[in-house]
Amino acid sequence: MNTVENLTDRSDTTVPPRRSSSGRSHSASRERLLRLLEAQRVPTSLAAIVLATGLHENTVRGHLESLQRDGFVTRRRAEASGRGRPAWLWQAVRRDPSTPYAPLAGVLAATIMRTSADPVGDAREAGRQWGRELISVETDTEGKRAPTDAAAARRRVVELMREQGFAPDPLDDHETVLLRRCPLIEAASRHPEVICAVHLGMVDGALESLGVRDAGPTLVPFSGPGECTIRVPAPR
Repeated sequence: MNTVENLTDRSDTTVPPRRSSSGRSHSASRERLLRLLEAQRVPTSLAAIVLATGLHENTVRGHLESLQRDGFVTRRRAEASGRGRPAWLWQAVRRDPSTPYAPLAGVLAATIMRTSADPVGDAREAGRQWGRELISVETDTEGKRAPTDAAAARRRVVELMREQGFAPDPLDDHETVLLRRCPLIEAASRHPEVICAVHLGMVDGALESLGVRDAGPTLVPFSGPGECTIRVPAPR
């Protein structure tokens, strides 16, 4: 049985509500649900969240799907235990002060800048390897089939960026994606050339693993307040 820990002593009520990718503050119920997930040590089922919050199942599902779109939570299938499709398990994305790799990213970026003859090129190649591995792990653990066309591959990569905490917001031109959040913002503010090259390489490597080569994605760091812009040309 999937249980939810008591939230009373683990939630910081002094922290203001987070915002969605559209810029609107979370409602009280959505923020409460997110903080509940952040307090859990293990992925949590919809049924357990409904029980803990007292909200209707459809309301909880709607909040979870919105939080997933904005990059605050991820989900995975529970292990099969009988007939029927296994339930989704939900988990908060760890970032900023709770992300232990953020300081390491800054150190690695500074080291690359100091020691590499081509820091941007080396960073992008590291990102490509990261993107390939993310797709490989996703395929191995979730059994996802490779997209059948470039447009589907692009949609998969946008979802991958969402899962990594970038809160991507695809625009109507089907090529431009606004990244509303950076999971390594501290390192990116100090070494944008390296960190942004890693992120761009991640997109490139993921697309390559999905069968789309020479896509030529481009990234404009800090293109607007609190956002970066990435462009993945649509297939012609």
